[in-house]
Amino acid sequence: MEAILEETLKNLGMSSSSDNPDPIICNHCGNEREQIQIEHPFKKDEMRWVPIVCPCVQKQMEEQKRLQEFYEKRAKINRALKLSSSMDDIKSMTFENFKMRKGSETTLEEVKDAVANFEERKKLGVFIFGETGNGKSHCTAAGGNELIQKGYAVIFITEKDLLSRLAATKNYNNTESFNEIMSACLEADLLIWDDFMSSQRLANEEKDWIFQIINGRERANKPIWATSNLTPDEFKADATAYKLDDKGRTWWRLMANMNCIYNRATNYRKALAMARALDITVDEYDAGNR
Repeated sequence: MEAILEETLKNLGMSSSSDNPDPIICNHCGNEREQIQIEHPFKKDEMRWVPIVCPCVQKQMEEQKRLQEFYEKRAKINRALKLSSSMDDIKSMTFENFKMRKGSETTLEEVKDAVANFEERKKLGVFIFGETGNGKSHCTAAGGNELIQKGYAVIFITEKDLLSRLAATKNYNNTESFNEIMSACLEADLLIWDDFMSSQRLANEEKDWIFQIINGRERANKPIWATSNLTPDEFKADATAYKLDDKGRTWWRLMANMNCIYNRATNYRKALAMARALDITVDEYDAGNR
């Protein structure tokens, strides 16, 4: 038995000598492998030489690990992008083509900080509220696109689209399952929730879905960036918190993990339409309505 074990150890690379190690050549690069002495597993009073992993093999293993992580991350990103709403429109939104208007300064600054310090912020998200059409969606989408370029999985989805797709999973011929959608919302590195609280009436089932996502991401230490057309008065009102559940737990669970920003900019689409009607620039229209 001892002879069999010794032969097995030798086949694994352990030297048969306690003094001078038998040279071992790497099968990949042809160089001699470095060896170290360790205690014999059966003869405690003896030391034997064993080879360590050749640097070329170590490098190959690290490269394979990087490739595996890369493919896993790409698959995760693709799953997230598949769930996102209106991807063609979203992809075109950048910080460079964001139309900076008076009142949007804090919004842009906060989103850029959230991108630059994404890892450090952990679950700390952003809640941007204000008038419709004032650049909230564009700004968050621009930040999400930058994070995608850095290798993060980002979902950008409107509340209406999210709830509709979850409800549609009840249809037997639906191509998406409830678990696929919910898992994507929970596993993505970032969930950008556009038009949050835009639903006029929420069924109890929908309230439960919203809570599952918010609670799940909090537990996973992952952020949500939400945009909303709430007014400052609505944002402060108890009625808003109780809209998601009768105790306000969902609202306050979300708010506890948010930097809340009031985007004071006005509706750009309205300003653009009025400027065209008056044959003036948007800046001139804004200046006359301040």
